[in-house]
Amino acid sequence: MTDTADPVFALVRERDLDRYLASLYAPPAARTGLLALHALDLEMAEVARTTTEPMLGQIRLAWWREQLEGLDAGKRPAQPVLAAVADHILPAGISGASLEPLEDAYLALLEGDLAAYAVSRSRLFEAAATLLGGDTANAKRLGEGWALVEAARRGSDVDATLLNRAADLLAPAATARPLIGLAALARRDLAALRAGRRPGHRGSPGRQARLLWSIISGR
Repeated sequence: MTDTADPVFALVRERDLDRYLASLYAPPAARTGLLALHALDLEMAEVARTTTEPMLGQIRLAWWREQLEGLDAGKRPAQPVLAAVADHILPAGISGASLEPLEDAYLALLEGDLAAYAVSRSRLFEAAATLLGGDTANAKRLGEGWALVEAARRGSDVDATLLNRAADLLAPAATARPLIGLAALARRDLAALRAGRRPGHRGSPGRQARLLWSIISGR
């Protein structure tokens, strides 16, 4: 069961319902860690989203990097997301320092380098696959494509070359089922964007049905 009162679970549910629902299909032993990983990414995404001056954004993101390094030194902060990382991600052999590419991703986003952003943010899927016991190389590839589509979905000017790259990267591949489901939603969003349509609302019934089918079928 998922503890709906947990602030980390609530954060993911409120900011990205697709990722929250996908995480519910993770094995119970890994579910909390997966949601903590998504919450960490979403907290850094919020920094980039709400920053008006790139320098201020860099300072705020540097705080997250310092906290991740502190986790490796045995510090357990009171901040709920970082505490969940300490309790549920580090024991799986994923160090705080190894998650620093997420900060790199949002630094690149602030600088407008979408290709570098997607490469660094692919660490999210790679780490998730480690938690879930899925193929990490395939997860990393899917994660890069997913990140490009996410950037376009959120209004970044992703050019046609990068969208074509996203389509190639998002070709179905075997890895952890929650990640396969998110990649399938990204392919759906990419098709909408290329057709000049707005992608559907996160967590909509149609997206939930597509997510479930992908997790069951592995495609």
